Amino acid sequence: MLEHYLDNKLVRTAIVVVTITLLRLLLSFLFSRTRWPKPDKRRRINTVHNLSNLFLLVGIVAIWVSELHDFALSIAAFSVAIVISLREVVQCLVGGIYQASMRAFVVGDWIKIGDQFGEVIDSDWMSTTLLEIDPHGLGSGYTGITLYIPNSVFFTKPVKNLNFMRRYIEHTFSITRENRGGNPFAAKQFIEERVREYCEPFKEVAARYCSMIEHRTGVELAGTDPKVSFTTNELGHDVVTITLFCPREDAHEIEQRATEDFYNFWYSGPKADTEPATPGA
Repeated sequence: MLEHYLDNKLVRTAIVVVTITLLRLLLSFLFSRTRWPKPDKRRRINTVHNLSNLFLLVGIVAIWVSELHDFALSIAAFSVAIVISLREVVQCLVGGIYQASMRAFVVGDWIKIGDQFGEVIDSDWMSTTLLEIDPHGLGSGYTGITLYIPNSVFFTKPVKNLNFMRRYIEHTFSITRENRGGNPFAAKQFIEERVREYCEPFKEVAARYCSMIEHRTGVELAGTDPKVSFTTNELGHDVVTITLFCPREDAHEIEQRATEDFYNFWYSGPKADTEPATPGA
Protein backbone atom coordinates (compact mmCIF):
# COMPACT_ATOMS: atom_id res chain seq x y z
CA MET A 1 0.00 0.00 0.00
CA LEU A 2 2.90 2.33 0.77
CA GLU A 3 4.33 1.75 -2.69
CA HIS A 4 0.92 2.51 -4.17
CA TYR A 5 0.78 5.86 -2.37
CA LEU A 6 4.36 6.70 -3.32
CA ASP A 7 3.54 6.02 -6.97
CA ASN A 8 0.86 8.69 -6.77
CA LYS A 9 2.39 11.93 -8.06
CA LEU A 10 0.09 14.11 -5.99
CA VAL A 11 1.30 12.38 -2.81
CA ARG A 12 4.95 12.75 -3.84
CA THR A 13 4.36 16.41 -4.67
CA ALA A 14 2.76 17.00 -1.27
CA ILE A 15 5.71 15.28 0.46
CA VAL A 16 8.23 17.45 -1.40
CA VAL A 17 6.32 20.66 -0.66
CA VAL A 18 5.85 19.86 3.04
CA THR A 19 9.47 18.73 3.51
CA ILE A 20 11.04 21.76 1.84
CA THR A 21 8.62 24.15 3.59
CA LEU A 22 9.42 22.69 7.01
CA LEU A 23 13.16 22.86 6.33
CA ARG A 24 12.85 26.49 5.23
CA LEU A 25 10.87 27.41 8.35
CA LEU A 26 13.33 25.55 10.59
CA LEU A 27 16.42 27.18 9.07
CA SER A 28 14.80 30.63 9.08
CA PHE A 29 13.90 30.17 12.75
CA LEU A 30 17.43 29.04 13.65
CA PHE A 31 19.05 31.95 11.80
CA SER A 32 16.66 34.47 13.41
CA ARG A 33 17.66 33.22 16.87
CA THR A 34 21.39 33.67 16.33
CA ARG A 35 23.43 36.61 17.59
CA TRP A 36 24.54 37.68 14.13
CA PRO A 37 23.99 41.32 13.10
CA LYS A 38 20.60 42.00 11.51
CA PRO A 39 22.00 42.45 7.97
CA ASP A 40 23.70 39.02 8.20
CA LYS A 41 20.47 37.43 9.45
CA ARG A 42 18.47 38.94 6.58
CA ARG A 43 21.08 37.86 4.05
CA ARG A 44 21.12 34.24 5.21
CA ILE A 45 17.34 34.00 5.55
CA ASN A 46 16.97 35.45 2.06
CA THR A 47 19.42 32.82 0.74
CA VAL A 48 17.43 30.03 2.44
CA HIS A 49 14.18 31.28 0.85
CA ASN A 50 15.70 31.48 -2.63
CA LEU A 51 17.31 28.02 -2.42
CA SER A 52 14.15 26.45 -1.03
CA ASN A 53 12.10 27.93 -3.88
CA LEU A 54 14.64 26.59 -6.37
CA PHE A 55 14.61 23.08 -4.86
CA LEU A 56 10.81 23.15 -4.72
CA LEU A 57 10.61 24.06 -8.40
CA VAL A 58 13.14 21.39 -9.40
CA GLY A 59 11.39 18.74 -7.31
CA ILE A 60 7.93 19.45 -8.73
CA VAL A 61 9.25 19.57 -12.31
CA ALA A 62 11.09 16.25 -11.77
CA ILE A 63 7.87 14.58 -10.56
CA TRP A 64 5.63 15.93 -13.29
CA VAL A 65 8.15 16.03 -16.16
CA SER A 66 6.26 13.53 -18.33
CA GLU A 67 2.95 15.36 -17.89
CA LEU A 68 4.64 18.66 -18.53
CA HIS A 69 6.15 17.27 -21.72
CA ASP A 70 2.75 16.14 -22.96
CA PHE A 71 1.22 19.43 -21.91
CA ALA A 72 3.92 21.39 -23.77
CA LEU A 73 3.20 19.44 -26.93
CA SER A 74 -0.52 19.99 -26.59
CA ILE A 75 -0.17 23.78 -26.40
CA ALA A 76 2.38 24.16 -29.20
CA ALA A 77 -0.20 26.05 -31.25
CA PHE A 78 -0.59 28.60 -28.45
CA SER A 79 3.10 29.03 -27.66
CA VAL A 80 3.38 32.47 -29.27
CA ALA A 81 0.44 33.82 -27.28
CA ILE A 82 1.82 32.35 -24.05
CA VAL A 83 5.26 33.92 -24.62
CA ILE A 84 3.68 37.31 -25.23
CA SER A 85 1.45 37.05 -22.15
CA LEU A 86 4.36 35.97 -19.94
CA ARG A 87 6.78 38.56 -21.31
CA GLU A 88 6.88 40.55 -18.08
CA VAL A 89 7.43 37.40 -16.02
CA VAL A 90 10.29 36.34 -18.28
CA GLN A 91 11.82 39.81 -18.07
CA CYS A 92 11.65 39.68 -14.27
CA LEU A 93 13.30 36.24 -14.23
CA VAL A 94 16.07 37.35 -16.59
CA GLY A 95 16.49 40.57 -14.59
CA GLY A 96 16.90 38.54 -11.39
CA ILE A 97 19.54 36.34 -13.04
CA TYR A 98 21.28 39.47 -14.39
CA GLN A 99 21.38 41.09 -10.94
CA ALA A 100 22.60 37.89 -9.29
CA SER A 101 25.43 37.56 -11.81
CA MET A 102 26.45 41.22 -11.58
CA ARG A 103 26.21 41.34 -7.77
CA ALA A 104 25.25 45.01 -7.95
CA PHE A 105 23.89 44.79 -4.40
CA VAL A 106 23.09 42.37 -1.59
CA VAL A 107 20.52 42.35 1.20
CA GLY A 108 21.29 45.21 3.59
CA ASP A 109 22.75 47.59 0.98
CA TRP A 110 21.37 51.06 0.32
CA ILE A 111 20.52 51.43 -3.36
CA LYS A 112 18.76 53.83 -5.69
CA ILE A 113 16.76 52.45 -8.63
CA GLY A 114 15.58 55.30 -10.81
CA ASP A 115 13.91 57.67 -8.34
CA GLN A 116 13.39 55.02 -5.64
CA PHE A 117 15.83 55.04 -2.70
CA GLY A 118 15.88 52.46 0.09
CA GLU A 119 17.52 49.56 1.92
CA VAL A 120 17.32 46.10 0.35
CA ILE A 121 15.52 43.71 2.72
CA ASP A 122 14.69 40.92 0.26
CA SER A 123 15.60 39.88 -3.26
CA ASP A 124 14.29 36.91 -5.25
CA TRP A 125 13.93 35.87 -8.88
CA MET A 126 10.93 38.12 -9.53
CA SER A 127 11.31 41.28 -7.44
CA THR A 128 13.44 43.28 -5.02
CA THR A 129 11.96 44.66 -1.79
CA LEU A 130 13.16 47.98 -0.37
CA LEU A 131 12.44 49.87 2.82
CA GLU A 132 12.20 53.45 1.59
CA ILE A 133 14.63 55.90 3.20
CA ASP A 134 14.35 59.68 3.49
CA PRO A 135 14.80 60.73 -0.16
CA HIS A 136 16.78 63.81 0.89
CA GLY A 137 19.50 61.47 2.15
CA LEU A 138 19.88 63.07 5.60
CA GLY A 139 19.71 60.86 8.66
CA SER A 140 18.83 57.19 8.41
CA GLY A 141 15.09 57.54 9.05
CA TYR A 142 12.79 55.17 7.19
CA THR A 143 9.59 56.57 5.74
CA GLY A 144 7.62 53.43 6.64
CA ILE A 145 6.93 52.66 2.97
CA THR A 146 7.86 49.27 1.52
CA LEU A 147 8.75 49.26 -2.17
CA TYR A 148 8.38 46.15 -4.36
CA ILE A 149 10.49 46.63 -7.46
CA PRO A 150 10.09 44.14 -10.36
CA ASN A 151 13.47 42.87 -11.54
CA SER A 152 12.65 43.90 -15.10
CA VAL A 153 13.54 47.52 -14.22
CA PHE A 154 17.23 46.53 -14.09
CA PHE A 155 17.20 46.68 -17.91
CA THR A 156 15.58 50.13 -18.12
CA LYS A 157 16.80 52.10 -15.08
CA PRO A 158 20.25 52.59 -13.56
CA VAL A 159 21.01 51.01 -10.19
CA LYS A 160 23.17 53.02 -7.80
CA ASN A 161 24.75 51.28 -4.81
CA LEU A 162 25.01 53.87 -2.03
CA ASN A 163 26.37 51.56 0.65
CA PHE A 164 29.76 53.33 0.81
CA MET A 165 27.95 56.60 1.52
CA ARG A 166 25.75 55.03 4.19
CA ARG A 167 27.79 56.33 7.13
CA TYR A 168 29.51 59.42 5.71
CA ILE A 169 28.31 61.70 2.93
CA GLU A 170 29.65 64.68 1.04
CA HIS A 171 26.96 67.17 2.05
CA THR A 172 26.48 70.46 0.19
CA PHE A 173 24.02 73.18 1.15
CA SER A 174 23.50 76.86 0.32
CA ILE A 175 22.46 79.94 2.31
CA THR A 176 20.95 82.96 0.57
CA ARG A 177 21.15 86.51 1.96
CA GLU A 178 19.67 89.64 0.49
CA ASN A 179 22.47 91.98 -0.51
CA ARG A 180 21.93 95.14 1.53
CA GLY A 181 25.50 96.39 1.46
CA GLY A 182 28.73 95.08 2.89
CA ASN A 183 31.24 92.62 1.53
CA PRO A 184 29.86 89.06 1.89
CA PHE A 185 33.40 87.68 1.97
CA ALA A 186 33.77 89.24 5.42
CA ALA A 187 31.91 86.20 6.76
CA LYS A 188 34.01 83.59 4.94
CA GLN A 189 36.75 83.09 7.53
CA PHE A 190 34.23 83.11 10.37
CA ILE A 191 32.02 80.45 8.74
CA GLU A 192 35.02 78.28 7.80
CA GLU A 193 36.26 78.31 11.40
CA ARG A 194 32.85 77.42 12.79
CA VAL A 195 32.27 74.57 10.34
CA ARG A 196 35.75 73.17 11.05
CA GLU A 197 34.90 73.33 14.73
CA TYR A 198 31.75 71.29 14.16
CA CYS A 199 33.70 68.72 12.08
CA GLU A 200 36.60 68.39 14.53
CA PRO A 201 35.10 65.52 16.66
CA PHE A 202 34.98 63.14 13.66
CA LYS A 203 37.81 64.58 11.55
CA GLU A 204 40.18 61.58 11.82
CA VAL A 205 37.46 58.97 11.29
CA ALA A 206 36.12 60.91 8.28
CA ALA A 207 39.61 61.03 6.73
CA ARG A 208 40.03 57.25 7.06
CA TYR A 209 36.54 56.57 5.71
CA CYS A 210 37.09 58.94 2.78
CA SER A 211 40.38 57.18 1.97
CA MET A 212 38.64 53.78 2.09
CA ILE A 213 35.89 54.93 -0.32
CA GLU A 214 38.46 56.34 -2.75
CA HIS A 215 40.47 53.10 -2.62
CA ARG A 216 37.50 50.78 -3.19
CA THR A 217 35.65 52.84 -5.79
CA GLY A 218 38.61 54.39 -7.61
CA VAL A 219 36.92 57.80 -7.37
CA GLU A 220 38.77 60.78 -5.94
CA LEU A 221 36.56 62.73 -3.53
CA ALA A 222 36.91 66.42 -2.73
CA GLY A 223 38.44 65.63 0.67
CA THR A 224 37.30 66.12 4.26
CA ASP A 225 38.17 69.81 4.71
CA PRO A 226 35.04 72.02 4.68
CA LYS A 227 34.80 74.36 1.69
CA VAL A 228 33.00 77.71 1.57
CA SER A 229 32.32 79.62 -1.66
CA PHE A 230 30.28 82.72 -2.54
CA THR A 231 28.14 83.39 -5.60
CA THR A 232 25.08 85.45 -6.51
CA ASN A 233 21.72 84.34 -7.88
CA GLU A 234 19.54 85.83 -10.60
CA LEU A 235 18.09 88.34 -8.10
CA GLY A 236 21.51 89.63 -7.11
CA HIS A 237 21.34 88.06 -3.65
CA ASP A 238 24.45 86.63 -2.01
CA VAL A 239 24.61 82.82 -1.94
CA VAL A 240 27.14 81.03 0.26
CA THR A 241 27.68 77.34 -0.55
CA ILE A 242 29.22 75.03 2.07
CA THR A 243 30.51 71.52 1.33
CA LEU A 244 31.65 69.12 4.04
CA PHE A 245 32.29 65.40 4.53
CA CYS A 246 30.42 64.31 7.65
CA PRO A 247 28.39 61.50 9.24
CA ARG A 248 25.02 61.22 7.55
CA GLU A 249 23.07 61.59 10.80
CA ASP A 250 24.96 64.81 11.69
CA ALA A 251 24.55 66.54 8.32
CA HIS A 252 21.23 68.25 9.07
CA GLU A 253 22.34 69.50 12.51
CA ILE A 254 25.62 70.95 11.15
CA GLU A 255 23.72 72.63 8.33
CA GLN A 256 21.35 74.30 10.80
CA ARG A 257 24.15 75.43 13.11
CA ALA A 258 26.20 76.85 10.22
CA THR A 259 23.14 78.68 8.90
CA GLU A 260 22.47 80.16 12.32
CA ASP A 261 26.11 81.27 12.62
CA PHE A 262 25.98 82.94 9.21
CA TYR A 263 22.90 85.00 10.03
CA ASN A 264 24.15 85.80 13.54
CA PHE A 265 27.32 87.19 11.96
CA TRP A 266 25.32 89.70 9.92
CA TYR A 267 22.34 90.46 12.13
CA SER A 268 23.44 89.83 15.74
CA GLY A 269 27.14 90.75 15.73
CA PRO A 270 29.15 93.88 15.02
CA LYS A 271 28.30 93.63 11.30
CA ALA A 272 24.69 94.35 12.17
CA ASP A 273 25.63 97.96 12.95
CA THR A 274 27.00 98.45 9.44
CA GLU A 275 23.84 97.20 7.72
CA PRO A 276 22.00 100.14 6.09
CA ALA A 277 18.43 100.65 7.22
CA THR A 278 15.71 99.14 5.11
CA PRO A 279 13.90 101.84 3.08
CA GLY A 280 10.61 102.80 4.71
CA ALA A 281 11.62 101.34 8.09
